[in-house]
Amino acid sequence: MSMLQTANPRKGAIIALLLTAFLWSTGGLSFRLLTISNGLAISGYRSFFAAIFFIAVFKKLPKMENTRWFKLGIIAHCGATTFFVIANTMTTAANAVVLQYTAPIFVCIYLYFITKKPLPPKDIVAVTLIFSGICIFLVDSLTFQADLTMTFGNMIAVLSGASFGMQAVVLRQTSVPRNVFIFGSGVNLILAMPFIFQNPISSLFDLGILIYLGTIQVGFAYLLLSFAVPRVTPLELLLIPALEPILSPIWVFVFDGQRPSLLSMFGGVVIVATIIIWSLKKGKAKEEN
Repeated sequence: MSMLQTANPRKGAIIALLLTAFLWSTGGLSFRLLTISNGLAISGYRSFFAAIFFIAVFKKLPKMENTRWFKLGIIAHCGATTFFVIANTMTTAANAVVLQYTAPIFVCIYLYFITKKPLPPKDIVAVTLIFSGICIFLVDSLTFQADLTMTFGNMIAVLSGASFGMQAVVLRQTSVPRNVFIFGSGVNLILAMPFIFQNPISSLFDLGILIYLGTIQVGFAYLLLSFAVPRVTPLELLLIPALEPILSPIWVFVFDGQRPSLLSMFGGVVIVATIIIWSLKKGKAKEEN
C-alpha cells in the first residue's frame, strides 16, 4: 500500500476506493460464470479463500477485539458479503449492485442515532434521491417483471446495503479493520458449511473463479478498503466507490448478455448520479474548509 501514501491522505484513500470499486464490480460476472448456483455455498468458498489470503499476507492469525464495535463489524461484514452473493444469484447483477448502494441511507440513520445530530440538508436531498431510485427498482421488479424470485433477490440486496452501511460506520471504531474481515470470513465459512458439502467444486474452472473471488475480488479489495477507512468519513467510504454500480452490469452485459430493463437502468442512473454529485460537493466543501 506504500504507493498510495501521498502528501494528501484523502487523495490516496480515494484512489484505493476507486480500485476497490473496480475489483468489486467484477463479482457479478464471476458469480454467473460459476456452475455452482447456491449463493451460500459461493459465499462460503469465497470467504474461505479470502481468509487464507489475509492470513498469508500478514503471516499471523488475527486478534479479536473485545469491543461491541468489533463484534458488530463481524456481523455487518457477514451480512454485506453473504447477502450480496445471494442477491446476485436471484436478481440481475445491476439490481444487486445498485441496491447495495442503499447503504448511504442506512449510514445516515445509524449516524443520527449515534451522534444525535440532524443531517445536513445536502445529505437529506441525496438520501431522498437515492431512495427514489430504489423505489423505481422495486416497482420495476414487482409490476413489470412479475418475478417473485427477482423481487426477493432485490429485497436481499437492500439487506446487503443495510449491512454494508453498518460496516462503514463501525469499522472506524476498530483498531485493525482487516481483522474484522478475517473473522467475518471465518463466520461466513462456518455458516455456509452445510451448503458447501451439498455443492462441491466440480471443475478447475470453478476453482479458479472461486480463488479469484476470494483472493482478489474480496481479499485484495478489502485490504484497499482497510487502508481507506481511517482517512475518509463513513459516507465517503460508501459513496466514492460509485464506479462499481456502473461497471458491474457492463461486465455482465458484455460477457454474459444479461441486459437490465430500461426502468432499472433509469433507477440506476438516478442513484449513481446522486452519489457522484454528492461526493464531489462533499469533497469540495472539505477543501474550502
